[in-house]
Amino acid sequence: MVLAATFAAFTFSVAGCATTKPQHEPLVKKAVQAPEPPSQSKIAPRLVVLVVLDQLGSWVLEQHLSMLPSESFIRRAHESGASHTAAYPFASTQTAPGHASLATGVTPAVHGIVANAVYDPQLGSRQSVDDGKHAVLGNPDRHVSPSGLRSETVADVLYRETGGRARIVGISMKDRSAVLPVGAHPSIAVFYDAVSHSMTTSTYYAPKNRLPEWLRDFNKANPVDLLLQTWEPADPGKLEKQLGPDASPGEMYPEFPHDPRDAPDPWRAFSATPESSEYLMAAAYAAVKAEQMGLDEVPDFLSLSVSGTDIVGHIWGARSWEYADNLLRIDRALTQFVKLLESRGPVAFVLTADHGVAELPERAHAEGAAGGRLRGSALVAFAEEAVDLELGAGDWIAGYVAPLFTYTAAGKAHRHEISNVLRKAMPNVEGVMAVYDVEDAAALRSSRSELERLVGASLPDPTPGDLYLVTEPGGFDGLSEEGGTNHGTPWDYDRQVPVLMLGAAIERRTSSEVQNVLQVATTLAALLDVPAPSGAPSDPLPGVMRLPD
Repeated sequence: MVLAATFAAFTFSVAGCATTKPQHEPLVKKAVQAPEPPSQSKIAPRLVVLVVLDQLGSWVLEQHLSMLPSESFIRRAHESGASHTAAYPFASTQTAPGHASLATGVTPAVHGIVANAVYDPQLGSRQSVDDGKHAVLGNPDRHVSPSGLRSETVADVLYRETGGRARIVGISMKDRSAVLPVGAHPSIAVFYDAVSHSMTTSTYYAPKNRLPEWLRDFNKANPVDLLLQTWEPADPGKLEKQLGPDASPGEMYPEFPHDPRDAPDPWRAFSATPESSEYLMAAAYAAVKAEQMGLDEVPDFLSLSVSGTDIVGHIWGARSWEYADNLLRIDRALTQFVKLLESRGPVAFVLTADHGVAELPERAHAEGAAGGRLRGSALVAFAEEAVDLELGAGDWIAGYVAPLFTYTAAGKAHRHEISNVLRKAMPNVEGVMAVYDVEDAAALRSSRSELERLVGASLPDPTPGDLYLVTEPGGFDGLSEEGGTNHGTPWDYDRQVPVLMLGAAIERRTSSEVQNVLQVATTLAALLDVPAPSGAPSDPLPGVMRLPD
């Protein structure tokens, strides 16, 4: 079955479906500290690893946890390490702001990364890490750097506190997921490029326009062409018993098998296969060895973001055979990766997610819940018509890149009138709950409404847009006319994620209350024995032990 060649961009959209109004606003519960003080560890980790499983919401882990082997790393961390549910205290639950917040301990209003992409007059949509300056090696038309990040990360603090001696590596299939967690001064950030068919970096990290020797060797030894294989489920009987039949309404390509070689661009479709995550972890271990991470007294930091869970989830949904089979293979590869790192010396792992995900609307409707896809072009057309009726015919809306509308120059000259018109009109669109003028960000952050505070926390000053859109529960910006699902909303299924910790200086702790996910940054800092980034919460999550004196 053909995989989507355009899944990585996710720029298509489909018509919205009706949803119901929420009965309550989302809540961000205050973190509750463990009743007893942390124990003192006999050893300090020499390597701290942040593992981000992209799109692994708490509800998704709960759905699949029992399918994972008891000896798996995820099960071990959940059952014998520190295990929490944490929530993002902002509305824009996308990959870029999620990764930035995990590493900085602050919201998008502070670190400046409001979304994966923003409207650009020349490009239409510009990625959050696209600075137009630092070219990707092997693909000069693509540019990547952390220049849009306004706040320091844990990695930046580690670099400063160790005088640049710490080895700091970010790696992912996605550029934003590799780049943002390791800030301005990493040893390197590595990501996949479908044009060069390999793992690569940009001139920000390789100013001499040459890949490091270890990465050249890895690419030579692991050609992606040989990894383009037909994807069959490992245990169809187990999947059917747990999840029901393979094909479900709303899945973009409902039935196994899936062969990336049938796609118009196989090397782009590669990222939607389990082989890509196994390939990623092999590259991560090559980086650890080459950089000699965790082998001396200076603590090192590795950020490993697994994109496959997100890409597969977008196409097939989080309760699909594809998501479950992919997660099982990721867990197996991750377990082996963890064992390799544990054999090198004291290491601590913090596993979490950058966001959750909505249910497929078709499945939601079948179960009596709300859900629907919105089409960006239809939203723009409706907004233009609504403003025309009030101000006369004109060109008012330049574009919409979720979750932000951007006005034209003429629109900005009448922004208050336009925002007032759209504040009243847009909720009449099926699936739209509300819109907010970004110039009201400060007032939103101090609002009595929890929803408005979440939106305000998503808006930096200045915001690269003019009007912020919130969908109704179950609704989302459609990514393809073929189906699929998305995230990016302030609702619990998108904001709540697991945080699992295991390894050196980690003890068993759980919490019944939802924690603040911004404490992940403080947790990483505590394990690295450096101060938390400026503005991050003061306390780590329960389960971090006191390091040796």
